[in-house]
Amino acid sequence: MSAIGGYLILKIRLLNARLFNRYLSQAPDARYNAEQGKILSALWVKAPQSAVELSQVTGLAASTLSLMLKRLEEQGLIYSQADHRDGRKKAYNVTELGRSQQAVGQAVSQKLSDVFYKGFTPEEIKETEGYLQRILDNLSQAMEETGKSDIPEKDQ
Repeated sequence: MSAIGGYLILKIRLLNARLFNRYLSQAPDARYNAEQGKILSALWVKAPQSAVELSQVTGLAASTLSLMLKRLEEQGLIYSQADHRDGRKKAYNVTELGRSQQAVGQAVSQKLSDVFYKGFTPEEIKETEGYLQRILDNLSQAMEETGKSDIPEKDQ
């Protein structure tokens, strides 16, 4: 039997990201793009965070992340301050404007989720998510067995 699960997940991830971008660009109140949303959603869950922590959670490379953090600050969505643990580092947090964008992100995510699970029964959704969780657990375990895991415990 030929297993194409990895390929299907890759295609789903690609289309999911493209559709999220479209929906977000159509949202009149949106002040950020989908890539910036990775950073904002990480900060909505836990703030403040250092650039290293944000890189681990979002999967963004340090060089990409630093440019995006600068842009988010310029947009007034986040701010930085000296890290209380290490004054040489910056800690990032969301502003009130940035916090207000969480509702926009949730609305877009719900719209995408409705498309994602169109035609599924509640039981099928639960079963599908159970299988996906098992795949994630298997991959996370393999990462731990091959060295330090840089995957966050739970996705936002």
